[in-house]
Amino acid sequence: SKRRSACGSRVCRRTMGGGSSAPVDTFTIQYNDGGAGGAAPGGAKKKGKKNKVGDAAVEQTPVEEIGGAAAGAAAALAGKGKPSAAKAKMLKAKNALAVQRAFSNAGEMRGQREHRKANSKHGWIAKDMTVGPNCTVKKFEVDRIIGMGLMGTVRIAKWKKDNTYCVVKAIKKDYVTRHNDGRHVQNERRILNDLDHPFIVRLFGTFQDPHRIFFVMEYIAGGELFSRLVKKDSFSANVSKFYIAEIFLALEYIHESGYCYRDLKPENIMLDEEGHCKVVDFGFCRSCGADERMKTQVGTPAYLSPEQLDGKFTGGYTRIVDWWSLGIITYELMSGKTPFCKSNRESSYAIYMRVQKGKFSFNKKFDNEVKDLVKKLLTADVSKRLTSPTEIRAHPWFADIQFDRVASRRMVPPHVPSIGEPGDTHYFDEYAEEGEY
Repeated sequence: SKRRSACGSRVCRRTMGGGSSAPVDTFTIQYNDGGAGGAAPGGAKKKGKKNKVGDAAVEQTPVEEIGGAAAGAAAALAGKGKPSAAKAKMLKAKNALAVQRAFSNAGEMRGQREHRKANSKHGWIAKDMTVGPNCTVKKFEVDRIIGMGLMGTVRIAKWKKDNTYCVVKAIKKDYVTRHNDGRHVQNERRILNDLDHPFIVRLFGTFQDPHRIFFVMEYIAGGELFSRLVKKDSFSANVSKFYIAEIFLALEYIHESGYCYRDLKPENIMLDEEGHCKVVDFGFCRSCGADERMKTQVGTPAYLSPEQLDGKFTGGYTRIVDWWSLGIITYELMSGKTPFCKSNRESSYAIYMRVQKGKFSFNKKFDNEVKDLVKKLLTADVSKRLTSPTEIRAHPWFADIQFDRVASRRMVPPHVPSIGEPGDTHYFDEYAEEGEY
C-alpha cells in the first residue's frame, strides 16, 4: 500500500459516513423483481435530460423515479412538454448569471470555455459519448480495477464506439440498500451532472442493470495527489501553492454553485495527464445556501473543523468548513503530515481534542506568509477564522499567483505524469479482480 503511517494513518484518514439530510430528488433503484423503495407516490419515470459535455450532448440515464412536481421539470428537460418561451428565457438568463458569478474574471471565463472544448493532447476526454437509456456494460471494453471500496469498484474502460477511454464506477445495489446510502448515490449523480469546471471530474452519464448502478466518468490518468505526496514526502512552497490555487478555484466554484463538498483531502484530488488537479468523489457533497447549517457528521477526521467534530454542537456547521480543510491540506503538502494528527493509531476523539486547542507547530519550510494563511484558516473560533474566498485570494501568500491564468490552465504544472499511451494505469494500485463484470 502507498498509504503512509505518519499522521496520515488509516484511522485518521478513514472517511466517516452518515445519513445525508440534503433535499434531493427522490428516486427508485430498480431491481429484478420489480421491488423498490424510496420513490414518492405517483412518481413519473424520468426519460433523461441533455447535458453538455464538451461540444456533444450526453443523455443522462433514468436511474430514478421522480415524484411530485419534479416530474414536470424532468419531462420538460426530456422534451416531453417544452417550457414556455418566457420560462426558457428566464432559465437561460439564470444560467448565464450563474456562470458569470462563478467565473467573474475574464481569464477564468476563458478557462471555462477551453475546458468545454475538452481537448487533451491525447484526446482521451470523450467528445461524443452518449450514455443513454439503452446503455449497457457491453458497450464498453472494461479493463482492470483502479479503485475499490465497500460500495463497489472503479475500472478503466473504453467506449467501443470510438475507443474513448473513461472510468466506469459500479455501485452495488444491495450495499446501497443495506446501508441506506441511496441519498449519497443520488446526490453524487445530481451534483456531478450540475457541475462543469476545469478542476472537477466530469460525469458523462449513468445507467443501471439489475444489480448495479454505473457512473461513466472522465478518466484521470495521473493518479492521486496523495500518492504523489507520499512519493515526494512533502512539496516545496511553490509546488504546494500551485496545487492549492487550483483546489481553491474548484472549491470556490462548488460553493458558488450552491454546494458544500465536506470531504476535501489529497486522496480526493487527482492529477490529469497534464498535471492539473481534478476534485473527485462527491458522495458527501450536498446542496446548501451560504449560511445554511448542516449537522450530519461526515468526512475524514483529520480534515474536519471543530464544529464538525463536536457531536454536541447544536448549532451545526456551514460550508465554510471546506476552507478549514483547505488549510489542513496546505499544511500537509508542505510538511507531509496533517497538523492535528500525531500518530497512526489516534482516535477521532484524540484528534478532536487537539483541534479544539488549535495548537500546532511549523517546520522550517514554512515562511511567514504561509504560516499566516494556515493559522487564519485553522483558527478554532469560527468568528475569527479566515472564511472569505475574496480574502483568501488576496492573501499575501498568493501575491504572485494570477488566478485568471490558473483558471485557464495556463500555469505550468510542477509535475507532468509520465503517461505511456491512452489507457495507461501505472499510477494506480493493483487490485484483485472480482470475476465477471
